[in-house]
Amino acid sequence: MRTLCTLLILCLLPVLATANEEVKLKELVELEGRSAELSESADVHHHELVRGRTPQAAAIMLHKAAVQRDWESAAQYIDTRFLTDDVAQIGAPELIRRLAIVWSQQRVLDITSLSDQPEGHLDDGLPVYRDLIGYITLHSGEEIPVLMQRIPDGEGGRVWRISNSTLNQVPVLWGEFGYPKRIESLARYLPTFTVMGMENWQFVGFLLIVLASIAVAWAVTTLLAWLCRGAHYGAILRRFIRRGLRYFLIFKLIDIGLASLGLSLRAKVWFASGLLDYLALVVISLGIIEILTGFYLEKHRLKKSFSSAIVRPLSTTLKVLVTLGIILAWLADAGFNIATVLTGLGIGSLAVALAAQKTLENVFGAFTMYVARPIAPGDFCQFGDIIGTVEEIGLRSTRIRKLDRKVVHVPNSEFSSRHLENFSEIDRRLYRKSLRISLQTSPDEIRKVLIALRSLIHRHEKILEEARRVRFENIETDAYVIVLNCYVGIISIEDYKAIEEDLNLRILDTLRDLGVSLALPQQHILMNRGPQPDSAQSADAQAEIAALREQNALPFPDYKADEIQDMKGTLTYPAEGSSHFRQQEGT
Repeated sequence: MRTLCTLLILCLLPVLATANEEVKLKELVELEGRSAELSESADVHHHELVRGRTPQAAAIMLHKAAVQRDWESAAQYIDTRFLTDDVAQIGAPELIRRLAIVWSQQRVLDITSLSDQPEGHLDDGLPVYRDLIGYITLHSGEEIPVLMQRIPDGEGGRVWRISNSTLNQVPVLWGEFGYPKRIESLARYLPTFTVMGMENWQFVGFLLIVLASIAVAWAVTTLLAWLCRGAHYGAILRRFIRRGLRYFLIFKLIDIGLASLGLSLRAKVWFASGLLDYLALVVISLGIIEILTGFYLEKHRLKKSFSSAIVRPLSTTLKVLVTLGIILAWLADAGFNIATVLTGLGIGSLAVALAAQKTLENVFGAFTMYVARPIAPGDFCQFGDIIGTVEEIGLRSTRIRKLDRKVVHVPNSEFSSRHLENFSEIDRRLYRKSLRISLQTSPDEIRKVLIALRSLIHRHEKILEEARRVRFENIETDAYVIVLNCYVGIISIEDYKAIEEDLNLRILDTLRDLGVSLALPQQHILMNRGPQPDSAQSADAQAEIAALREQNALPFPDYKADEIQDMKGTLTYPAEGSSHFRQQEGT
């Protein structure tokens, strides 16, 4: 099911075709602004303007009448002479209305490009009595010219009008781009208004298309979500389908539906051929980022080394960057200068960076920690004088719970400048003890202690072979110092403490059996003679060491290799007599 949904997404991505219109949004806005400014500044009471003595004057009057939907007045600026019978029967007001509607679907009238001279343009390759306004392209690719023609006004002068040759093409144009009669009838029952270049009935149709698109997208995505209910990562897939994919389908269905409304070029540039495509691209891109984030989080949900607190902010940052990139692409496609926009963003970003310098340090510190991973959630560590367990690595700070259960938030920028110890990465535990033996102990008794302790660390099954040693290292004013050093093959601190306790007890048992006492750390003023060494034990120690000397068997500096091998693991852990030892014996 996951593969099916992935293929569905890949099949939908090629649909994201962006607008490629000849007229860009910026050009359209500027063109409409120039024409509107010229039309509003024109003196509508000036005789030459009203009569249409120039192509520009006639276009201004046509534009004003079309904006007001005054087709009777607009009909005064068309040439109705020599029309065919079927065209003449349509009527002058209806002819100019239909021509204006068809023209608006492909072109926007640029009044400023028309000549303001009575003779019109004389260098356009057309007869001196004609000027070209533009072309209307049929579905077959044929281009129909829209012409203005200079004709007699009946008073000895000449005026400019829409050419009768163009009017004779209106039935052909209306047949391809016109509105059905039932739609025209519906429009008469609606209030007269326009919204973003849409007629009244087109706006109503737009609302119906939106509702229908929502219904269809909801039904399709609900079915897909139901099909994914038993799939691996099903919850993540359903969330993507019900959010990103659903809104993507809504925008694309609206885009497809608007193509049937015969919208004007102005409405197409705003909706059908620009904005909707980019909105669909935004929602599907954000949805894909979200689903990939969800997959990654779910995959690493149970892994101790992973912190979702880093991935979520990264995902949000990526979403913001993708959205900004798509907005810039839409602005570029709309005809705006992206260099100017980026320059403004660069200055603004510099100001924000200076104001948020400390925050950015923490953010980069979080990225560095995520890449290097010196610590992970659940690790027990020491950071400076703070000792505790890492609970969460955030975008700004890391949360540590101390041993007293208090929570400390450490800024991420400080991790690169302060000492950090991660106890969770310990591969073995060091056992090191300094035994301060009483000065009353004889040299041979010291030798017996060394022999017994070396035997102890060689025999103990939990002690590793690396760096294990027992040495008589120092003679101080109040004690002989024997240092025992070894590694225990345990990571868990709880398990190590138990083994440490076992070793400590065995050492005390060894010292007791040998009759050796530890030196007192404090000073005493002796009023009487203190306890004297046991002469019998001292004599036994001398006799035993002497026997070992005669046999050349003193284990100094250490036992022989074969002796160590024979002793290895013979001292079991837990010790004999413990409840765990009995369980082992029973098994």
